[in-house]
Amino acid sequence: METKSMLKICAGLMILAELTACQHTDRSGSAQLDSAPVGSDSLRRADSSDAPSDVTHMSKVDVDGAAFMDTAAVGGMMEVDLGKLALEKSSNAEVKKFAAQMVADHTKAGTDLKAVAAKLEHLLPSTYPADVKMHMDDMKKLSGKAFDKHYMDMMVNDHVKTLDLFRSASSLRGEIKDFAASTLPVLEKHHQMATQINAALK
Repeated sequence: METKSMLKICAGLMILAELTACQHTDRSGSAQLDSAPVGSDSLRRADSSDAPSDVTHMSKVDVDGAAFMDTAAVGGMMEVDLGKLALEKSSNAEVKKFAAQMVADHTKAGTDLKAVAAKLEHLLPSTYPADVKMHMDDMKKLSGKAFDKHYMDMMVNDHVKTLDLFRSASSLRGEIKDFAASTLPVLEKHHQMATQINAALK
């Protein structure tokens, strides 16, 4: 498929992986989550070889559009699942309010993206990479202020990268470009909210 010059950026747009790089082992031998923002590691650039061949082969979208949709789909799933986890684990009212907003907004965005993908006959990923799932499982072991700080650090940093991803989609075409443009203001609001809440936790 033809790939536009601008999207050597999406040689590739970031996909979620290598979150387990956020782990280390303490002196007792127990696995711990680093205090450094998870979002700094949670998105990586991917070239077109990362896309499963069976996913894009029959698609009516080019490699760049497929990469964007796949990245957005996995990221959106994670935001919903972590938002639900935060609603269970956090005792901070502002964190819980933010998490509820994330679940609502990313569920809607996910539904909109699925509609675009269906029109373009593109199959979106429906599962997490193993290392992403492992990190999310590790987050379930956190509680209280430790969970809140880790979650909000992650939300701030991941939204910086998500904003870059969606802004880069301005070079795409048709329904994909329209989806990215309509979702971008919501993501900007999320980043602003996350930054304010995270600052208040420090």
